[in-house]
Parts: sequence; structure tokens; C-alpha cells
Amino acid sequence: MFSVMSAGTSGLESQNLWLNAIATNIANNQTPGFGERVSVLASSSGERLRPAFRTVGNQIIEPSLSLTSGAHLAENVPVFSNQMMATSNPHDVAIDGNGFFVVKTVDGSLAYTRSGTLQTDSQGHLELPNGNVMYPPITIPAGSSWYVTQDGTVMAGLPGQSFKPVGQLQIALIPNPAGLISSGYNLYGLSVASGTPVLVKPGQRGAGLLQTSSLNASGVNMASELTDLIQAQGAYQMNAKILAISQSLDKGLTQIIT
Repeated sequence: MFSVMSAGTSGLESQNLWLNAIATNIANNQTPGFGERVSVLASSSGERLRPAFRTVGNQIIEPSLSLTSGAHLAENVPVFSNQMMATSNPHDVAIDGNGFFVVKTVDGSLAYTRSGTLQTDSQGHLELPNGNVMYPPITIPAGSSWYVTQDGTVMAGLPGQSFKPVGQLQIALIPNPAGLISSGYNLYGLSVASGTPVLVKPGQRGAGLLQTSSLNASGVNMASELTDLIQAQGAYQMNAKILAISQSLDKGLTQIIT
């Protein structure tokens, strides 16, 4: 009964993780630049019940027989959308293609995002609403109006004066975006799987150009999420039944023995 209970328990745990990922996706359906969490389940390692039977000629007559011990969450990777949505804010900036904005977090580390709602702090530093400043840093002179061009040049000017470049937005090209790790607040960190990013100007080396008064849409596909929700809920209930049946059989066997 132990293997049955183990399979049922691991099934509940993996389906619960899948349900959590689905709930997170649905909650962020309208979050600009959010990467949809795509979960992949896999069978766990099992017990070898019988080795393969070989003849004198070393030919396999009967293959080995193994029984897996349940399931686990093998992958939970972000998938980003290249679609954009128009806004009324000229400081909203979308990447029309590949790439990520780079910010420096409060702890000094770099993070990556597809969310481009730009603003300035009290000292004129260009930042995101969560307080993380753009990297490399860009400062808007006090009292200046500013805008961003397609190639990432930040132009600023005082009233009655011409606009001049004050900084350059960089785009990070990441070899494998699916390898990024979510760190919250729509930010992502690097991993061994993501590879080492390269910073370039928008439009260079395959990076997308920038589109103002626009934001990158969420990567969530609601039709897919609702379908997954039904499947995950059904699988969770079935694993709960397996666990209940296993416990009932185990209890009955114990009563017979005693």
C-alpha cells in the first residue's frame, strides 16, 4: 500500500502546484509583460520489479519491469507575449519584438522585465512603479519634459528649450527566456538555463524597437488556462480518491491481520 499512497500523495502535491500556477496566470491575465507560467508534469523515479531476461546470445526476451512512484512538477517556465496594447500614457514603453528591460533592484542586483511603465523618482531617476531604477541609470533634469524614441534614446527638455538626449535605454537579449526565474513584482532573474544576457540598443542584433504609449501584453492565454484548470481539478480529485482508497484498504488489511 505504501507505493499506492506515495503515488497518490505525489499526485496531490504536483496537481496542487499546477493549480497554483494556473491561479497565478489567471490573476495576471491583465498584467503587462507577465510571462505565463507553463507547467509540465513528469513521472517520478520508480521501483525495479524485474530485470530484463537475456538469452545466451545476449538478446532481450523480456524487458525489465518497473513501477513509477508517482508524479512531480518537472518544469514551470515563463512564456512571454510579443503582442502590444495601446495606452494613453506617453511614458509607457513596449518592446516590439525580442528583449527585456533591465533594472537595478534595491539590493543592487540586476533584474529583467517586459513591463515598461516608466516614471521618475524625486531625484529624476528613470524607474518602474515598483521603485527599481532603469539600468544603465538615466536621470531626467528637474522640471524637464521627456520622451523615449524607437531606438531607446531618452530625450528631455525644459519649457521653451529644445529636447536633447540625456540617456540610452538598453535592451537585454537573453538566450533562453524560458530559463528565467520569477522574483516577484513582474521581475525575473537569471539562471544557468537562461544563459548570459547581452545588452544592446533597441533594434540591434535582433532586439525589438520601442513603441511608446504602448505596453507588452500579458502572455496568459485564458482559454488555455480555463481548460487546464478543469483538467487539474479533475486530476486532483482523482488523486484524492486514490489516497482515500489506499488508506481504506490499508485499514482493512490491518484489521484482518490483528
